Amino acid sequence: MATKTVIPQDHNIIKISIEEAMPDNYLPYAVEVAKDRALPDVRDGLKPVHRRIIYGSYKLKAFPDRPYYKSARIVGDILGKYHPHG
Repeated sequence: MATKTVIPQDHNIIKISIEEAMPDNYLPYAVEVAKDRALPDVRDGLKPVHRRIIYGSYKLKAFPDRPYYKSARIVGDILGKYHPHG
């Protein structure tokens, strides 16, 4: 069962416009996400998603000398086991 949300009583809420908040808050986050997820790693040239696919294929034993797996099976397995959001 969900717990009750605690509402702060100290009415020290600072109102700022979205135009002021975005450069200070969203921009650093967006840059960090681009660095972590969208740009390949210099060590091996792979993005995190590609690394997860290769690792998941290895764990499934999807090797060239074995019977093939459909790509939907591999993608579903990767999403179910290794997706960062669960």
